[in-house]
Amino acid sequence: MAEHPKVLADRIMGQLNGGQFKSAFKTAKGAAKAYPSEAFFPNLAGMALAQSGDEREAVQWFRKAFRLSPHTPNIQDNLLQALINTGQGKIARDLIEKILPKRADSSTLLFFDGLSRMREGDLQAAEAQLDQAIAADPQNASALNLRGVVRFELGQEPLALADYRAALAITPNAADTLSNMSQVLGRLHRADEGLEAVQKAVAQNPQHAIALERLAVMLNESGRKEEAKSAYRRLLNLIPAHADALLAMALLHDEEERPALFAEIGTAKKSYRKGSTEAGLLDFATAHLLLKLGDLAGSDAAFAAGNLAFAKPAKVAVDQAEALSKRVFEQYSASSPEAEPSNPRPVFVLGLPRSGTTLVEQMLSADSKVFGAGELPYVGRIIRMETAPDASEMASLYRASLPQMPPQTVAFIDKMPANFMFIGPILSAFPNAKVLHIRRDPRDVALSMWRTWFSAPAMAFTCDQAQTARYLNLYARCMAHWNSLFSDRIIQFDYEDIVASPLEQSKRLATAAGLDWSAEMATPEQNTAQVLTASVNQVREGVHVRSVGGWRAHRQALQTVIDGLDPALWPDLD
Repeated sequence: MAEHPKVLADRIMGQLNGGQFKSAFKTAKGAAKAYPSEAFFPNLAGMALAQSGDEREAVQWFRKAFRLSPHTPNIQDNLLQALINTGQGKIARDLIEKILPKRADSSTLLFFDGLSRMREGDLQAAEAQLDQAIAADPQNASALNLRGVVRFELGQEPLALADYRAALAITPNAADTLSNMSQVLGRLHRADEGLEAVQKAVAQNPQHAIALERLAVMLNESGRKEEAKSAYRRLLNLIPAHADALLAMALLHDEEERPALFAEIGTAKKSYRKGSTEAGLLDFATAHLLLKLGDLAGSDAAFAAGNLAFAKPAKVAVDQAEALSKRVFEQYSASSPEAEPSNPRPVFVLGLPRSGTTLVEQMLSADSKVFGAGELPYVGRIIRMETAPDASEMASLYRASLPQMPPQTVAFIDKMPANFMFIGPILSAFPNAKVLHIRRDPRDVALSMWRTWFSAPAMAFTCDQAQTARYLNLYARCMAHWNSLFSDRIIQFDYEDIVASPLEQSKRLATAAGLDWSAEMATPEQNTAQVLTASVNQVREGVHVRSVGGWRAHRQALQTVIDGLDPALWPDLD
């Protein structure tokens, strides 16, 4: 005789709440067979599968529940979430269109519509749908939180922060929202507030994976290595195969931790299919461990495998960069300043990624009157606007986006490397700006980029050596172009000189930036400022020359990028 449905339902809920997802699915599956007309059990089976990570199979069970009870909001929501999570956004939106007229709480369905569009990269459409969701229900904290995420991705940090605060006014202890808000606060250089927010999130929900990862990232950005490792370890205790955490530990680990870390990564690889993003991250983690062991051939092979997992968008990334630089060349060729000087004075430190721009920022911002603003995306965002602004408009828009700086600030550092494409508009908008160009052997740059995983889509070119060579050549063309117009305003420094003579070169850098030199500039590793770039761990090590000429030991692995460098653009390479 079959058990009573309520008894079965209570057992399944207990298993779900206890994290026993396999047992919950088995019980729910049996209950669905015993009571084939009851939608509750296939819905629970789908929930168990979704929480165990098998969302594709969960979709099928949610569909069964939906067929049995198509007007139940909870079942509708579960099916929509699973469809979106498995990349079936269009199907989810078609379903939303059908059920929207019959559902009282339209705000929830509009939220799912916005979520599907955000996952597909259509941020403007996502924001529009979330605007409607919030208009329909101003107390929809989930929609406010998600609109904050979208606005953050759109570069609207103050608006994102306002959304997060509004969401927290409704649900004060929401770990998701607190974690998201910490990221915005970090971008705005309000690190202490950001850390406080994410610490509150972890305190409210010690098993919240996103909050734990965000806590670890923020601690590492602040130079608190051991605390960051502890947070990552807590995350790995919760999710042993967490690929991002294992990669972070591969970068932060101490020698005695290496054997256990190798074993953890090996076990985690069994959880992911070959070629997946998680497998790619684990290949990067393995590569870094092998590199620490001195196994250059093994690490090269692992780096190659890791990069392959992320290489698909590489060509598109360089195509877009080339098209943008061409447009900038055509629109900005005037050499005379057009905007009024303003303070604090901007110092643009630019070059290739991994060329030493973070090192230079840490040197100069050792002076308390110099604010290290990190890689500000604002110039590129303004240039990409549909209607190109004039110099005064660009200066106004840029300054309106800047983070709050200490009152004693006389200059700030914008170290976005890709600003090499925008030197013309920068100098037109900021006549008192200083432009410091950091040049490094492109082969060493290529090696460093190849060994670094970048999450930003615009950096996908680093995962494909042929596209890396195209990007390096684009950079060389851009610098040749701008130097032909503004050679008197672009001051060049070689990375190799900086690391060989940090004392002498820090004095040169200070003079070029129009700053008074201080002894602290020669020891950037002592700068406790937050570092938000991929160089976060390297700059804490102190200045060294170990990586100069490092490409030579990896010539075979880098042959594609070396062969792709245009000799006419790189005449000084040996």
